[in-house]
Amino acid sequence: MKFDFDVKKTVAVIFTAFISVCGILTLFLSPRQIFGGLVRGYINTPEESSVFQKLGNSVKTFDGRVSEYFVLHDLSIHSYGGIQRVLNKSLINDVDKSYEVVKLKNGYLTFRQNDDVDVSALKNYIIDFKKVCDSAGSKLLFVNNLSKDTTNEKLIPDFYPYVYTSNFKQAKSDLKNNGVTVLDLEDVVNEQNIDKFSLFFKTDHHWTPKTGLWVSRNIVKEINSSFGWKLDTKLLEEQNYVTDSYPSSFLGTQGRRVGVLYAGADDFDIVRPRFDTDFTVEIAENNSKVRGDFCKTMIYEECITPDNLLNRDETAYDAYMGGNHSLVRITNHSIKNGKKALFILNSYGCVVYPYLAVEFQHIDCIDIRGYTDSVEDFIRKNSPDVVIYAIGGHQ
Repeated sequence: MKFDFDVKKTVAVIFTAFISVCGILTLFLSPRQIFGGLVRGYINTPEESSVFQKLGNSVKTFDGRVSEYFVLHDLSIHSYGGIQRVLNKSLINDVDKSYEVVKLKNGYLTFRQNDDVDVSALKNYIIDFKKVCDSAGSKLLFVNNLSKDTTNEKLIPDFYPYVYTSNFKQAKSDLKNNGVTVLDLEDVVNEQNIDKFSLFFKTDHHWTPKTGLWVSRNIVKEINSSFGWKLDTKLLEEQNYVTDSYPSSFLGTQGRRVGVLYAGADDFDIVRPRFDTDFTVEIAENNSKVRGDFCKTMIYEECITPDNLLNRDETAYDAYMGGNHSLVRITNHSIKNGKKALFILNSYGCVVYPYLAVEFQHIDCIDIRGYTDSVEDFIRKNSPDVVIYAIGGHQ
């Protein structure tokens, strides 16, 4: 009798058996933690939610607990990605559809996008927000961030014909008509003929540190152009920085879902000034205050752990500022221009505001995802010369 040996099927069967054994062991060793997630996910859902929403959150919490306590977790993740690569899969399924990973034809990973984006609410908020800035004597710059989206049909896998769209173009026009200064980074990418994906990590949704320097440089150029300021843009020119590179030392949010064998790991760079710097950096939530140069105050190289790419405590991206903080206050003792800035950000801004800090005598940085006080009251109290709002948008 003749048997046909199919390598892909055999590998898939072996891996399925391995995962099944690990799964059974996980349920056996940590039943209280895992099944407790079903209950906690259900009861922690807002009371006004439907039964289906509560059940969905219950399953999502259960999935998170299984992942957290899974036996041989790291080996399983890396092996899973390796199998998907052998099977030549471009869509990696997940219990939570928002975390399904798509490999684009250029090799970059992104999360599956199933909905278009409506930025009308953000637009209306920014128009009202400008009135607050005006009353405090503060200039407002709205920055349309770049995202690793699926707007380019040529990059989308053939089986996944979903083209992401947004109404930002109309919103941008409305913002400008209401006197809001807008820096659209998509326009800058097109003007400078840049491959947008080169600005991102291959396995993560964030910008690289070099992109953070590039973004800060374009922000300062826009401030000078629109507000008639004379900030020294030479301080942000790339030739004035040196790069320390850590090869294959970062596995981003998308890479962590599929493991290093699927798409490899990213190099991670620390981009530091060649010139002398002197900062005082205060992190409110930690009640910490430190003075020193750029690297001493804003770089945490211990977060770069190439031998532990699935590090649950921190990632290489946390090397900038030690991760996300609700409020960071930075004084630049090397600058005497008297300019104060408020930078409103999300996690993308972690690799931006350390470079913006070289341009201002003082810059406050608020991550509104964790900031519980009123941003508007902060502006009224501190009267920054410019408010840089760098959250949302996208084409």
